[in-house]
Amino acid sequence: MSDIIIAFPNPGDSKVLRSILIKNGYSIVGVVASGAKAINLCDDIDYGIVICAYRLGDMQYMELSENINESCELLLICSPNKLNEPLSENINFLPMPFKVTELVKKVGEISDKLYYERKRKKKQTERGSKNFLTIQRAKELLIKYKKMTEPQAHKYLQSSSMKNGDTIISTAKKICLLYGGKE
Repeated sequence: MSDIIIAFPNPGDSKVLRSILIKNGYSIVGVVASGAKAINLCDDIDYGIVICAYRLGDMQYMELSENINESCELLLICSPNKLNEPLSENINFLPMPFKVTELVKKVGEISDKLYYERKRKKKQTERGSKNFLTIQRAKELLIKYKKMTEPQAHKYLQSSSMKNGDTIISTAKKICLLYGGKE
């Protein structure tokens, strides 16, 4: 579950939002009245949601959006009448007044999005290094058994995968199995 920062200039609004979210099982990292404090808290968390009002004590939502950590999402809660221009894609919006279920649903959607993004990035990192090692191993085997140079081995992997309609990774795995006995 994502960490949540509540940034509202009115302490009463912050308290209500905090209690609603805690009752629904969310973790609140901090409740602040200024954008600068929200930005500082964002730097301390990996993935999170910043719930903010249109205007804070020291900045508007747009400036806050530009300065928060890339792994954090912004949820703007305000009256639609305050918005003069369309919102950018990286800003989530919940119009006031809202129902408790709408808030919980919106925070849940953003939390799920962050969870899957984090999971995807982790998987890509793991897969990327494993795939790189598999390709390197296949090249080494081609150099050893087929007496190729490194560029020739790489070109061989590319041409074989294209000819067979396979990915370069699966071709590298096949070469490792054929010449090395393991992937």
